[in-house]
Amino acid sequence: MKPSFSKAVKPIASWLLASFVAWGGALWLFGFSRLGPLPDVASVAAASDNLEAPDLLEDRTRLTLPDRFGRGDTLSSVLTRNGFGALEVHQMGRALSAVLDVRRLREGDEVEIHFGGGGVTSVVVHYGDFERVLLVRSDVGWQSERTAVDLERRTVSVSGALEDNLFLSMTELGEEAALTVAFANVFSWDFDFHTQSRRGDGFSLVVEKLYREGEFVGYGDLHAARYVSNLEGSGGERVFSAFLYGDPTGRRDYYDSDGKSLKKAFLRAPVDFDRISSGFSYSRLHPIHRRRMPHLGVDYAARKGTPVYSVASGVVVDRGWRGGGGNTVTVQHAMGYTSKYLHLSRFAKGLTVGTRVAQKEVIGYVGDTGTATAAHLDFRLLRHGKPVNPLTQIFPPGPPVPAEFRADFDNKKAALEAGLGLLERKASTTDD
Repeated sequence: MKPSFSKAVKPIASWLLASFVAWGGALWLFGFSRLGPLPDVASVAAASDNLEAPDLLEDRTRLTLPDRFGRGDTLSSVLTRNGFGALEVHQMGRALSAVLDVRRLREGDEVEIHFGGGGVTSVVVHYGDFERVLLVRSDVGWQSERTAVDLERRTVSVSGALEDNLFLSMTELGEEAALTVAFANVFSWDFDFHTQSRRGDGFSLVVEKLYREGEFVGYGDLHAARYVSNLEGSGGERVFSAFLYGDPTGRRDYYDSDGKSLKKAFLRAPVDFDRISSGFSYSRLHPIHRRRMPHLGVDYAARKGTPVYSVASGVVVDRGWRGGGGNTVTVQHAMGYTSKYLHLSRFAKGLTVGTRVAQKEVIGYVGDTGTATAAHLDFRLLRHGKPVNPLTQIFPPGPPVPAEFRADFDNKKAALEAGLGLLERKASTTDD
């Protein structure tokens, strides 16, 4: 005789009921029963007039639940999955928006939910590695305060020699791309690492590294840098030095050993390029027209979409499609200079005629519009309306260290220079 359906279901129902009871007891035992309603906490309300994160977190917190933004997460999704209702999520988001753009919270950012006195006392949102926002309840709702994360700062020295290129050489030393970019930018007015660096060139630097709870999170100031370029075929070398100095008036800049500013009025190149595919010439064989024509600019071969920078501060005086030049931007600068950027794939967002641009501000992106055989930037420079070769122009530097601060600069430079010198001696000893 076949068993009835009700008899077959009873054992399963009993097993499910026993499982729910067991799991419920476990959850209560581990304290998750506290994730119920989120009542106002009187002690937090009393302290809301003076938000001090350390006191709140040390003295009043009894339980902390951590969470982290995952791919596709928003502030709303993170708070909702931690038990907050829609109204409270809205209020917390509004409080948080008063001190940061919540749309910029990204994957990996951390959230801490602190419990005490029977409910939530505060929420801490770690915004990147360097800042955090404290949210606490008060009698007028949620309030926020943005503070810097306590970081350990270590000043260290790094040195090496080029094997292939600067990026790979820095990476082999355990450094990240951000340091390589900062190092190259310091010397970008005087040295082109894309075309002038050679195997065996030496580099050394003194940089501040930032640590959070013992974990490296980024770089601070690049205090000093030195690059030794071997001159091809001559056996000689060129030494480039840079020292970060802030004078008592608050101005900070990089200077060479003589106190001259490394920053020039114009960048050496308006794009991070792979190679110069064509130089300035009054008689170049045109790759499309197949006849000799003037090419009064410099062609920088680069991947399509590579950002193009304004070589100096100025005002956009022309923007649009210009026949064989394709998408073109023209910027008027001081001292009678005008720069042109041809064959762009697209313009920077919001760039219009009359827009003021800063040096190294993105104005467009490398393309192959107009008469072009491949993606590249045709860069042109005119002075008082006459084309000039960008590669041979000598641009004036920025102001030097003021005379009244020169002694202070020399003292600080000497300390940094000693570090660079010690670093180089250690490197040469290792090589031997």
